[in-house]
Amino acid sequence: MKNKLLRTTMSALALACCTLAQAQAPAALPSEQIAVGARPYAMQMASLGSGRYTVIFESGFGTDLRAWRKVAPEVAKSARAVTYSRAGHGQSEPRPEARTIEQSTVELEELIAGAKLAPPFVLVGHSYGALLMRSFAARHPDQVAGMVLVDPSDERFNPALRQLDAGRAANDDRAFAAIVPPKFQPELKLLQPVLDSGKLPFAGKLPDVPTVVLTSNQQAEKPEFFLETPQAVAIKQQLHADFVRQFRDGSQVVTSKSGHNIQLEEPELVIAAVKKVIAAADGAAGAPALQAQR
Repeated sequence: MKNKLLRTTMSALALACCTLAQAQAPAALPSEQIAVGARPYAMQMASLGSGRYTVIFESGFGTDLRAWRKVAPEVAKSARAVTYSRAGHGQSEPRPEARTIEQSTVELEELIAGAKLAPPFVLVGHSYGALLMRSFAARHPDQVAGMVLVDPSDERFNPALRQLDAGRAANDDRAFAAIVPPKFQPELKLLQPVLDSGKLPFAGKLPDVPTVVLTSNQQAEKPEFFLETPQAVAIKQQLHADFVRQFRDGSQVVTSKSGHNIQLEEPELVIAAVKKVIAAADGAAGAPALQAQR
């Protein structure tokens, strides 16, 4: 039962946290240790390719840069693809600070500075990692050219599920918490109340940049958890559709072939979404010059 839960189930929190089974997947990206921060500590980073855009990948809860092993090499053919492991993940050193969304965003800023990564950035985030990418984009809207959010967490999801069936939603949360490794329990305890509140501690609004949201609406034949029921899946899909409407150039891609880990099950969808966002960003950047010529 635990292995199946690790692979496929997403309680209201697990949607934010993704599955943890891939944490033991074999590494396939050559990485290095980058010294970051005022009091330097090591973060594991892999950088592939080059190009006008720097595509930064953010993994889900409890997972590291290996989550993007099927996507980053292809993206690196036309852009600089950067994957990394958050503090305490993969080969990155743990940090004493509380594992909040804000702190993880600060540490991404430190990595960008330490590795001398240059904008414009295309931000790609999976599950909980999508919240972190949104947090960075709200803090640095002028550095972001586009976003790709892969089956992203949505702060409105937990409240919606609790309104539908509070008991079953709570049962899912407890089931997920029971299998989270001890090293991630402190972060889990800080994240759960944020998701339950339906409000995120962001510094500002998101930039209006080309954005693609990938949504899994895969149906379980025999749902064992509330998150797998058709009602819950429909809520997630609708929230994603509502989220993407705030962008003038926003779109949603829905798949029933993949579960929560679209980047591993259908990496081609993520790759295509990144290419689409980059093409749109190029078009947006060229529009003023074209208008001036006209």
